[in-house]
Amino acid sequence: MIAFASSLDQAGLMTRTAEDAALLLNSMASFDSKDSTCLDEPVPDYTATLNNSISGLKIGIPEEYFGEGLNAGTARAVEDAIKTFEKLGATVHSISLPHSHIAVPAYYVIAPAECSANLSRFDGVRYGYRCENPQNLEDLYKRSRSEGFGEEVKRRIMVGCYALSAGFYDAYYAKAQKARRLIQLDFVDAFKQVDLIMGPTSPSPAFEFGSKGKDPVAMYLEDIYTIATNLAGLPGMSIPCGLVDKKPVGLQIIGNYFAEAHMLNVAHQFQQNTQFHDLAPAGIQ
Repeated sequence: MIAFASSLDQAGLMTRTAEDAALLLNSMASFDSKDSTCLDEPVPDYTATLNNSISGLKIGIPEEYFGEGLNAGTARAVEDAIKTFEKLGATVHSISLPHSHIAVPAYYVIAPAECSANLSRFDGVRYGYRCENPQNLEDLYKRSRSEGFGEEVKRRIMVGCYALSAGFYDAYYAKAQKARRLIQLDFVDAFKQVDLIMGPTSPSPAFEFGSKGKDPVAMYLEDIYTIATNLAGLPGMSIPCGLVDKKPVGLQIIGNYFAEAHMLNVAHQFQQNTQFHDLAPAGIQ
């Protein structure tokens, strides 16, 4: 596990169920005195509230997440999932996150800027990939980085170096941080009205491996619903909520700060009343 963009990085769990995620988080969550991005907060037992009733839960649905660009099948699957929560006693409220449209451009300035600094440590000297038979120190640096990094990594390093360069810092990085603050304030306002926010994880169902590798912009737009959560520093999770053309669709659950237990409780109750987490995409046993 390495640092990519320090203000955005977080350890994520991939588990079969929300209950498994709670068990794993119980072991992972703690204060790390050597991590400058870590807060010293009490850690609850994330399994203790899994079976709590969600009757009375207020779910916020961002109107910006159900507009142009959302696949029709994905929209239906997410809407059906939200109806399941209503049957369990939750209420649904329309909310607005008006600065959602600037999340992707803000992220793709901030993340490359931070990664250009963090990935500078991969020089072939201390750890990571090292080129064979370097002629000198400069050759070691250049070939280790050019051979060891993939095209997307190189692209982000170049964008980040440009955004942080003299004369462009204020024009790009500083403005992206101001946009980030506006996005964060949108969520602060939203959580004054609702307990959790839900929507699609991505605009379309899962796509074929490598199908968008030659179109980085199309790949970036797959993050349009999740990046704002990252920029605001909020906890979020994605759970299966159906299949479209035999490909999985994710329901995104966004919680307020330190609301991981609440999110896991809601996800667990959904999985106790549906079987989507047991379904496998076509071709996977």
